[in-house]
Amino acid sequence: MTNIIPLHNEVHKDIKVSTHNDFSRFKAQHLIPVVVQEFSAMATEFPIVFVKNGDTGQFLPVAMMGLTEGVNLYCQQKDFDSAVLPMNFQTAPFSLTKHNQESDEVTICIDSDSNLISAEGNALFDDKGEQTDFLKQRSQFLIDMVSFSQQTMAITQLFNQKELLITQQLTVKLADKPLTINGLYMIDEKKLNELPNEEFNELRNKGLLPLIYAHLTSIHQINRLAHKQAKTSN
Repeated sequence: MTNIIPLHNEVHKDIKVSTHNDFSRFKAQHLIPVVVQEFSAMATEFPIVFVKNGDTGQFLPVAMMGLTEGVNLYCQQKDFDSAVLPMNFQTAPFSLTKHNQESDEVTICIDSDSNLISAEGNALFDDKGEQTDFLKQRSQFLIDMVSFSQQTMAITQLFNQKELLITQQLTVKLADKPLTINGLYMIDEKKLNELPNEEFNELRNKGLLPLIYAHLTSIHQINRLAHKQAKTSN
């Protein structure tokens, strides 16, 4: 449960927020949205694939943290079992809310029911009611994430426009039994290599080729998930 309310220096003057590696709130979410700025780092641990919103047709890159829906293999325990931390894990308990649809102005909000609120955490406001360095840093991170998400949406849309995203069926071996995973999309490497020079150079000039290759290389991490799944089942 969440209780998202605007952050206020009077109402929340005594609130403190802790930072820890307990991300068990994601234990039922096996696909975690990622932004292109973290592709290279995330690809060292997790498969990065794309999923499609059936209502809007928009594609979204996600990191696979489990092989079956509803089970995040990394978040079942309180200690997060990876040195690579998704950016989306680091926003809580804060969020941004637009004043209205026509305005670009935003308000910082906090989930007052979050377990990150602690008497021994980081203060949000000083004695004068001014934001602490901790809150300033977290606020800037939220703003950066909005920008990163917009860039990610635009880049993913470009991949789709060039018809590079194809549905892909992944099969992994679990306890000598194959597990088939559907509903995922990947960059079609064959189509990528067959792009006209002008379109391929466009991707290169925009700096998108490293993102594509990080995504393609990350698919091999599916074996890491299979191994982790097998250990969990034993």
